[in-house]
Amino acid sequence: MITLISTPEYNIDRSEPCRWLATESPNNFRLLRQDWICDTPVNNGGYLQVTVTSDYLGGAGNSISIYNAFNDSMMVGVITNVDVTLRIIDTDIVYSATANPTYLNDYTLYGGYYFEGRLTVNDVLYPLTIIASPDTFGYADLDVSGILRIITSLGKVGNYTTRLSKETTKSGKFNFEYRECWYGSNNPWEGVAITSPVTSPPILVDWYYAEAVRSEEQGSNLHDYVADDLNDAPFLNQFEQPVYFLGLPFDLSFILPERALLSPTAEITVTLNIYDSNNMLLDSIVENIAADELEGYINSLNITYTSIPELASYITAQITAP
Repeated sequence: MITLISTPEYNIDRSEPCRWLATESPNNFRLLRQDWICDTPVNNGGYLQVTVTSDYLGGAGNSISIYNAFNDSMMVGVITNVDVTLRIIDTDIVYSATANPTYLNDYTLYGGYYFEGRLTVNDVLYPLTIIASPDTFGYADLDVSGILRIITSLGKVGNYTTRLSKETTKSGKFNFEYRECWYGSNNPWEGVAITSPVTSPPILVDWYYAEAVRSEEQGSNLHDYVADDLNDAPFLNQFEQPVYFLGLPFDLSFILPERALLSPTAEITVTLNIYDSNNMLLDSIVENIAADELEGYINSLNITYTSIPELASYITAQITAP
């Protein structure tokens, strides 16, 4: 049995979890291996005896480890006897009255054990998988950032002919699946499915990626650049106040998340206010733009030099959605 322990999602003070990830930072999905769950321990002639909660498939002589929750350690030993009917397992691990065994892993039965993950990127299954071997406790991180870096490219597709254009070479979505593997295994894939509404077959949750880098302290999640019903977000730029060079191409990048409540005909509003050096408003440009084809990507907001009046000193830009 494996359990998905943690993901790179962020859900503090948000209307819904943010699953936008920076491609140039580690994006770890942590898994835990637990072959069998243990019940209360028994002193069997000075050695540890445990009862497992499901049928044990191994036998005497198998090498095992049992997690001791009392002192956060793994007790390593060998199975000496198995009562299949009662699911009782005798070991050569010295009994301790303080021991609190919770799960058992069998290294003989599942030789060469590892975790495997795969991504479906923009609805296409990616051919490469991600592999990680669990540590002594059974934990391992499947880092998907290696694949996310491959599927982005240097070039931008925004061609400065429209007010907004989505950057498909810099962003997109993926689904994540995982499974446990060992010599000769062929286990089915698992994934985090949407729970509301429940569907059959289950629909996996969507994750989104953007070509960006974050510090270790910031983490890989781009939540502070993703607006929702509770939070505004800044543009996805390196500089807080980028410089506009008149006559040269200029755009501002921003993340436009998927919004389940928007219909295919819904629009977002782009507002550009242009001021002179005395903070006087010279011009205000307001455009309503269809949002459906742009959602789930980094978008480029194009500001053409022909729209800049004389004596302009600075511009403010705002994107709003219903």
